[in-house]
Amino acid sequence: MSCPTGRHALSVMAAFASALSLLSACSQTSAAQGDGLRLATWNLEWLLTPADRAELGSRCVRQQPRSDEHALPCTPGKAQPPTRTSADFDALARTAEQLRDALKADVVALQEVDGAGAARQVFRQGWKLDCFVNRAHPQKVGFAIREGTPYRCNGDLGALDIDGSTRAGADMTLYPGTPREVRLLSVHLKSGCFNGKLDRQFGPCQKLRQQVPVLEAWVDARVREGKAFAILGDFNRHLDKDAHYPAGPDESQPLNLFNALSDNEPTGAVLVRATEGASSMPCSQDDRHTRYIDDILVSESLAARAAQKQFTRVPFAAEDQGRLLSDHCPVVYSLTGLGR
Repeated sequence: MSCPTGRHALSVMAAFASALSLLSACSQTSAAQGDGLRLATWNLEWLLTPADRAELGSRCVRQQPRSDEHALPCTPGKAQPPTRTSADFDALARTAEQLRDALKADVVALQEVDGAGAARQVFRQGWKLDCFVNRAHPQKVGFAIREGTPYRCNGDLGALDIDGSTRAGADMTLYPGTPREVRLLSVHLKSGCFNGKLDRQFGPCQKLRQQVPVLEAWVDARVREGKAFAILGDFNRHLDKDAHYPAGPDESQPLNLFNALSDNEPTGAVLVRATEGASSMPCSQDDRHTRYIDDILVSESLAARAAQKQFTRVPFAAEDQGRLLSDHCPVVYSLTGLGR
């Protein structure tokens, strides 16, 4: 699936230079201000080991597999999941190294990854790969956590799989039991309903509409606990548009996504979008999309503690153009100078 997330009018080299500038600024700020939290999210587009890709490809199914099936689709007329070479994995690994070394990400929420073994091909050194959902389908969500960072897996948000074919959320806590504790949820929501009200009689919108109250209940529970939190991932939704419209009076039947979650009910249920006000930046020279669907939603109470907030997107390097990489590239939100 192509992600609507960039602007073709920007050249790849200009985009990459801009990202490197942001990476440098972010690193300098972090070093100067001490305590910080650097959150990232990345959809890796059907990331499997070569052996699993070959085996599953040899017996692919015509329809999208259900959550309890470890299978690949070969739907007529649709692009097949990529078959990557070692050079492709190396190129993806270079982007992961940027997240580790230049941005010094504490954690990367992952989507479309077939578990820790598949993730290890990209996140090779300096990471713990954990908290993946208990889903047979190769499109799993989970986390890459910087080695040495304390964390706890909290289990799946299974209710997000509303029909046995959608994706559960991966729930974890960074720095548990300390003043830096933050609860994180990695999500990959139903695709196909990028814009417009959710009450349309259109299958993807109806399914996404059912997922929103599950997310809202998770947010509300964190607020009542008084915990800092963030939701990271592929929302398959243009949240910049969503944010301009009311969610409607019925929480069980929301009309949009963002304002259903960020409604200040209970008091404090307010979210900050990492991409708010950010110019779109292409992943590659072929990326013609103009809006982000990958985002990081941070509790307002956490964002308010930061002396500085920095958003960037990490495009693929010019020398890696033409490789089978991903139809998404990472987005990063750095909160620096966090008070206690």
